[in-house]
Amino acid sequence: MQTEILDSPFMRELFQSPVEWVHTGYSTGAENMRFDEDRVKLVANGDALPMLRVYGWKPWAVSLGANQRESDIDPIEREKKGFDLVRRATGGRAVLHADELTYSIVTPIGKYSVQEWYRLSHERLLAGLRTIAPTLDFEKSQPNFRELYKAMPQQAVACFASSARYELIHDGRKVVGSAQRVFGNVLLQHGSILLGAGGEQLADISKQSGSHSVDEIRKTILSHSSTLSEAAGRVVGFEEVAEAIKNGFL
Repeated sequence: MQTEILDSPFMRELFQSPVEWVHTGYSTGAENMRFDEDRVKLVANGDALPMLRVYGWKPWAVSLGANQRESDIDPIEREKKGFDLVRRATGGRAVLHADELTYSIVTPIGKYSVQEWYRLSHERLLAGLRTIAPTLDFEKSQPNFRELYKAMPQQAVACFASSARYELIHDGRKVVGSAQRVFGNVLLQHGSILLGAGGEQLADISKQSGSHSVDEIRKTILSHSSTLSEAAGRVVGFEEVAEAIKNGFL
């Protein structure tokens, strides 16, 4: 594990204090989620600084949103693939954490609203990741997800089958998906940054949505998502992205 205290006028403006940068490398789904949830308790008690963390998943893992049904995932097919399964404390839909980097933010909410934190954090992510892929941009629209999932149930399982406002996109397709939850006065925000292919295999382990086949769900994920490597026109690695995120927040 690598740690570093980040301190700059901007960090103090956003987080109201210095921030601990934490790079924990690759861990299981349960270990990854436990680390973030433990940090929420420490920050809430005043026993730790706000945290900006990056990490990966080994083995590849499916994380379900806090309120998502576990029955959305086929346990037999998941075990055949060797994918881990864990539930996030944050909301949103299922993510297969494959060739990606996940970031997390744990911080007192302070003077900003939850919505402002979402926008401001994505501005900093965009600033960092544009040094790798200059074509990245914000999603500017905000779907009514309840109505969207009624109309297109094949989009209801996977996080990367649709985009929310301020999430990062390439050529209209989602590269970074994020979710939040507030515990008292502490915000936990998770975000998945697709580095390369693999996440679309969520379709293979999803329970079919209505009359929609696995192939249709896979096509939906692929048509609504992109990767940082695709946006950059070259293979992009974990460490390069980790450094870009850190620099984007400074």
